[in-house]
Amino acid sequence: MNFRVVTSRGWGWAVVALLCLVVGVAQGWIELIGLGVAGLLTFGLATLYALFRHSHEVSFHLAHERVVGDEAQLVVTVSNPTGHSLASLDVVVPVGEQQVETQVGRLRKAAQDDITLPVPTDHRGMVQVGPARVIRQDPLGLISREVVHGDVRTLFIHPKTIGLLSMSTGFVRDLEGNPTRDLTGSDLSFHALREYVPGDDRRNIHWKSTAKTGQFMVRQFEQTRRSHLMIVLDTEPEVFATDDEFELAVSAAASLGVRAIRDTRDLSVLVSADARPASTGRLSALREAARELASRRRAERGSAPARIRAMSTVSRDRLLDELSGVHLQEGSPSIVELSRLASAQAADVSIAFLVTGAAVDSKTLHSASVAFPAGVEVVVVSCAPEASPVTRRMGRLTVATIGRLDDLQQLLGKRMAVS
Repeated sequence: MNFRVVTSRGWGWAVVALLCLVVGVAQGWIELIGLGVAGLLTFGLATLYALFRHSHEVSFHLAHERVVGDEAQLVVTVSNPTGHSLASLDVVVPVGEQQVETQVGRLRKAAQDDITLPVPTDHRGMVQVGPARVIRQDPLGLISREVVHGDVRTLFIHPKTIGLLSMSTGFVRDLEGNPTRDLTGSDLSFHALREYVPGDDRRNIHWKSTAKTGQFMVRQFEQTRRSHLMIVLDTEPEVFATDDEFELAVSAAASLGVRAIRDTRDLSVLVSADARPASTGRLSALREAARELASRRRAERGSAPARIRAMSTVSRDRLLDELSGVHLQEGSPSIVELSRLASAQAADVSIAFLVTGAAVDSKTLHSASVAFPAGVEVVVVSCAPEASPVTRRMGRLTVATIGRLDDLQQLLGKRMAVS
């Protein structure tokens, strides 16, 4: 895609040349006429210079599409595959709301220049990179021509995570190791014998008891806890005092999720449906338009739009990609409402981690915990930067306060002080 733009200097040059020509003709001044003709001729040559297309090729790629706090590298490749001399070019690549610029000098035939540019990654997020714009100007800067190369790419700046011990031991193991009071026809924990009823699995018939009583007797089992973890991340701005506090919460949720994925556990990670990043780029705009259309159709059918969404947990990278785009959002559901919405998906969940800020009081946390079924252990991870790590028990609710990401290791290892 090509754009030709007359610069402000070019407009001034053209206006002055026309004035010189008009005044010179009106007053009969040969000098002014000469200046006007020369100015217009120069402007025409500059236009022809911009119209002439040099056969250059420009491409760019990210050295790493996923980074964690480290500086990303943008590699811009400019080549001249033909015998035409390539004039110097200005290459501009949009990176989020900023622009990375570089200048490429003249290239000989078949020459190629690879330029590595730093990309700032100070803040977690999903950054749209590209497309690259090649800007050429005539020597006087009268006409500017832009050529767009490439498509928009996404740089994922992941939240920081900490390597946690396996959840098969320690704190999580203790919560999941006990059988529940729910009875089932098949499991590992034997409970009692009862009379056979039509529909029971005949493989569970206890033949010795059947011989003694003269009636078919079947084994009955206690249903053990299933290894399914749920992580609910609070995105309500009122409960986080600072941005660092929210970043600690995102990192805590990410660390728990990554460990669960490595342990091959069933995992659900839920956040507010409103906690999405601002849309940038053409593809994002199309997705946003599709979401708005779906919301209008739901409203026409009289159904309320969902206020909670599940993040992808098929792999570590997919989960961290989606967590990169989570932000505080005004109007997000409270932790109590999020818990109620999440409880509808907690049919086979054994432990629910509620990750929130330090501003949530005990009464609110208790209200959030009772939204889950009785068989679900609820653990609140309260993030308060620089606070001393401590765990307290409130009925079936466990509240763990962490001041640093490293404190999660103590939580899962069951080495935190209990009050």
